[in-house]
Amino acid sequence: MAPADMNGSLSLTVWLMTVDVGTDVPPVNETLTRVVVLMRLLGWAWLIALVVTTMVDVKEANKAVLAGAAVIATAGAAITLLAVKRGFLGEPWYAVFDGAISMLLVSAGWLADAGDFVAGGYPMSWLFIAAYATNLRWTVFASLLATGVFAILHVVMDLDPVRIVGSIQFVVIALVAGWAFDSLRQREELRLVAETERAEAEKLLAEERETATRLQERSEIARQLHDSVLQTLKLISSSAGDSGEVRYLARVQERDLRRTINEYQSPHRDSFRARLLDARASVEDRYRVEIEQVIREDTEMTPELRALIEAAAEAMANAARHSGSSTIDLYAEVRPDGVQINVRDRGRGFDSGTIGSGGMAHSIIGRVTEAGGTADIKTGPNRGTDVSLFLPMS
Repeated sequence: MAPADMNGSLSLTVWLMTVDVGTDVPPVNETLTRVVVLMRLLGWAWLIALVVTTMVDVKEANKAVLAGAAVIATAGAAITLLAVKRGFLGEPWYAVFDGAISMLLVSAGWLADAGDFVAGGYPMSWLFIAAYATNLRWTVFASLLATGVFAILHVVMDLDPVRIVGSIQFVVIALVAGWAFDSLRQREELRLVAETERAEAEKLLAEERETATRLQERSEIARQLHDSVLQTLKLISSSAGDSGEVRYLARVQERDLRRTINEYQSPHRDSFRARLLDARASVEDRYRVEIEQVIREDTEMTPELRALIEAAAEAMANAARHSGSSTIDLYAEVRPDGVQINVRDRGRGFDSGTIGSGGMAHSIIGRVTEAGGTADIKTGPNRGTDVSLFLPMS
């Protein structure tokens, strides 16, 4: 990657580290909805308590007015819950509708000739609905309307004029609720914008990393081609008169290229196939023999598989040293129940009765059995040798 690109990635990484976005924070609207519902239920409970206590002191004919107020308040609370469920709690028309109900309930004490208000906290909860459905400006307007209605009723009901000053509470509540709701929503918008920008920045950083990885892989392939293929071609050119050497060099290069391809294709960090091919290449280079391999599937290396490969390498080395055959067959398969490796040659073979007393018993059979596997050697004079190794896998 060019220095400029590296600097850009570094700057982007530093910026991402400075963005503090709380992914566990619940949506603000959900929290505000709970606040509105709680205030409405508290306002309704307050109103019901006042109606119950006031009924004792009013005339029998006016008790129906208070009972009606309780029914309307209960219906209003139920409609609030319905508004939450149906999703129209934040609609301005609902705030107007609820305001009309609230002002009607404010008048209930006057209509029942109760000598005082019985609205409880219902009008106050309406200001929270107004703040939820609109903004600070309209919430303050709603509070001024409520203050005006209360002031008029103070005069009509012949209440102490000083009490009118108490109606200023509606303006205070409107200012607090409206400002709080607006501020929280603005913060929510900023949070969502920050999350979006962060997601876009992470995507850009991932693309830059992917590009850098591809460039690194290309550089690695180019280096391998330069260090192996080009040098081998030069050696082949200088050894053109020796057909055996040319054949050997070409085979070595083919083997290395296949190994490189397998490494790039393998999903494993430490590949069984790659380690087995390394062992095969080591024997080929040391003894100048050809080992034809068939390897089916692949798996992640384990200490037990390392012991299995060491035993297979010893079997290939024995075949190269003693069989007299110029070609050795290597077969390996990764199965669900375990890993199977066979090393075969078509050479002179030997007496199978000497297996238990020779070095093969320790170097091959001993390695596999200690790892939890099994080894079977079939051979005979002039019959070649077949070494079968198996390691069970859970």
